[in-house]
Amino acid sequence: MTTDVDQIKLRQLDFSMLVIFRDLCRLQKTTAVAAQLGLSQSAISHALARLREALADPLFFRRPSGLEPTQRALELLPKVETILHLARDVLDGPAQFEPTSSTRSFRLAGDDLVGALITPSLIGLLRREAPGCRVAFQFGVGVASLDALRTNELDLAIGGIENLAEDFQVTPVFEETFAVLVRKNHPTVRSQMALESYLALDHILVSFRGGFTGMVDRALKRRRLKRRVVASVPTFMTAMTTVAHTNLAATVPSRLAAKHVKQLGLAMFDLPLKIDCFTISLVRHARSKSDLGLDWLAARIAQAGRS
Repeated sequence: MTTDVDQIKLRQLDFSMLVIFRDLCRLQKTTAVAAQLGLSQSAISHALARLREALADPLFFRRPSGLEPTQRALELLPKVETILHLARDVLDGPAQFEPTSSTRSFRLAGDDLVGALITPSLIGLLRREAPGCRVAFQFGVGVASLDALRTNELDLAIGGIENLAEDFQVTPVFEETFAVLVRKNHPTVRSQMALESYLALDHILVSFRGGFTGMVDRALKRRRLKRRVVASVPTFMTAMTTVAHTNLAATVPSRLAAKHVKQLGLAMFDLPLKIDCFTISLVRHARSKSDLGLDWLAARIAQAGRS
């Protein structure tokens, strides 16, 4: 049941204050928010003071680089964005997106597998169909990219992301398998790669967290086998470049291996171990389900993935 105190708190807020709060979280400067909303800086400061009083929290700390959101502000941001999104739907219906005239900037995250396989085709599609749009890629995987989606620091994340909560929407883009790479003229590897030969090699592993085990090691463990991982690096390109100059082996996604095997002077082999394919998916926050611009971009990413 709504209390008188709740009613008083609700009357202290209005949509303009919520818009200012959202933009302060994003831009972290009162001058930038004032310019974006066409308001005076004093109006922004006054609204912030009212928000602090209504929510009983400082909401932002002043730093040399701008305003830093408090933990309470970060927790409130997705809820405020949901309120504003629902209000926009009520007032206007779904916002239209015209790719040929749009100047929207999209924010994406993925690993270098995604960057190498999808980015060239996607950029080509954007230049042809939405020349005024921009796209910013950043390295982001796993929980970190999901957190960025929750706090609206990202529009879309692409990768092998599992165990998602209900507040995310997932669209499979493509399936991937593994291949083994060694340098050409490797002293012990000839025309084929048997499991015994694979296990006799020293390996470099791609681990985003700096570990020494991955999917292959878990599959080997189920067979009571083990390989020698002597180094780990955070990107596939680093691993492949290292292999080209050493006697190490790297187990990397097949499509990425095929794309670079010739230019790096590598030899490519099928992985001599049965292991499940993994799925590269596009992930977005559920609050964006009526965002026609992201619908359009998601379809283009799926098209780039298929190519």
